[in-house]
Amino acid sequence: MIMILVGLCAGVALAQQKVEREFQPLTKNEVEFLGEKMGANKRLLPEFEKTIYHALAYFPELEQTHIKFKYQNIKTTLNARPTILSLLFKKKENRRYIVRINSSKRDSSIQLSKVSYNAQIGVLAHEFSHFIDYSEKGIWGILKRLASYTNKKSKARFEKEIDQMTIERGLGWQLHDWAHTVLYDSNASKKYKKLKREIYLTPGKIRDYLASFTPEVQPEFVAQRF
Repeated sequence: MIMILVGLCAGVALAQQKVEREFQPLTKNEVEFLGEKMGANKRLLPEFEKTIYHALAYFPELEQTHIKFKYQNIKTTLNARPTILSLLFKKKENRRYIVRINSSKRDSSIQLSKVSYNAQIGVLAHEFSHFIDYSEKGIWGILKRLASYTNKKSKARFEKEIDQMTIERGLGWQLHDWAHTVLYDSNASKKYKKLKREIYLTPGKIRDYLASFTPEVQPEFVAQRF
């Protein structure tokens, strides 16, 4: 049975937490609880409400951050970035972000709605880790990050750092399931899978990293599950 202790804040309990292998979907009460704590300034897609809130629970720094989720025909499952106007004219703590989810129905595309609950959380958490990284940098730091995407070696180093950040949040198994889905359980092209192996941590590397650390944080609502 899943229970929530009403009145507890949605902060995080530091260190010495067990990494959960596979998440169970949020209950209605948990969605409402997290919506109250993390829903400010968020424009969600209802079909991903549970996985978005579940992932956001591990990023309390994003509680008040403006994030818009929308469908768009793009070449990957989803991507995320700060809006141009907020990057240019707002302080880093007030930036606005967009998460674009691929609307394509091509057989070779990996549709977010078709992957497991765990894998959805993993890829969303990876993008939220990007937001944490962006929020710690001024405009020149972000431009430097974006420039790294023009070089495969630099891009790989950056994306693997973001994967490590995601694992350290306590979402390593979720990231693992996303990586495994892309490489072994999808109709993505060989070229796409090769790129993913080169740029991001593979499932094996994620398992190795999981074996060597204790997660930084765990949301209190998770700690109350029994």
